[in-house]
Amino acid sequence: MSATAVNFDIVAKWTPAMSLESMDRNGVATAVTSVSTVIIKPDEPAAAHSLARDCNEFAARLSIDHPGRFGVFALLPLPHVKECLREIEYCADVLKVDGFKLQTSYKDTWLGDPAFAPVFDELNRRKAVVFVHPGAPDCCMNMLPGIHPPLLEYPFDTTRTITSLLFSGTLSRCQNIRFIFSHGGGTIPMLAHRIGTLAQKNRELSARLPGGAIAQLQKLFFDVVMVTNKPAMSALLALATASKLLFGSDTPYLRIEETASELAGLGLGADELLAIECQNALALMPSLARRT
Repeated sequence: MSATAVNFDIVAKWTPAMSLESMDRNGVATAVTSVSTVIIKPDEPAAAHSLARDCNEFAARLSIDHPGRFGVFALLPLPHVKECLREIEYCADVLKVDGFKLQTSYKDTWLGDPAFAPVFDELNRRKAVVFVHPGAPDCCMNMLPGIHPPLLEYPFDTTRTITSLLFSGTLSRCQNIRFIFSHGGGTIPMLAHRIGTLAQKNRELSARLPGGAIAQLQKLFFDVVMVTNKPAMSALLALATASKLLFGSDTPYLRIEETASELAGLGLGADELLAIECQNALALMPSLARRT
């Protein structure tokens, strides 16, 4: 990817101390770390696996060095399936991570691709939490001159990968995986009924969706980064209940207080706020409470 990350100067200077200071300033007890987006090299499985292992061991050490402050979403080296399976085993059995992290697409392949089925079957067997962060796929880079690709492609690619997981039957087959999608699921809240209508009219698709597309989508979890405004949150809550929403920050790309202050200003009830800020994450990942 040729685009430079927003706030790259701040991101490049990140330290754990910076996160801890920001967390303390904003009343955040525990943050779950993850690698947002990586550059994909399909012909270098060993390099991808080595990068994932280094990142995961660093994150695990961070959680040990700061008890109770950091959980871990382990990076998986897709599109390399064999390496993913080895890293799932190591991270689950040795590092004892809280969940796993994937991105929405790898080059021009989305998560519902049949080639990735063994990875999801193993994650399903382990009843894993899987956090999915968007990227900008090769097919859609620099389509609009002067527009930073993630501005539009992050929400659109999130929508593409959820749709691919849905229509491939992965969501219905892997009922034990608890999926969390960034940024309110991209444009899924607005398009859910359009997608559901298509599925109802297509016999092949509807056969993969017991209970219908909407029922499958309503099982998903979403973080609230970039959707803490009334139009976006209204759309999200029309699809999902507050029990499916999780506080996130995108730090160090964004500041924690941006999400915190905007969320507080939405007029949600005290019980809904408490669920989003804390209770839903602890119910989804009880291991976070055990890290203290």
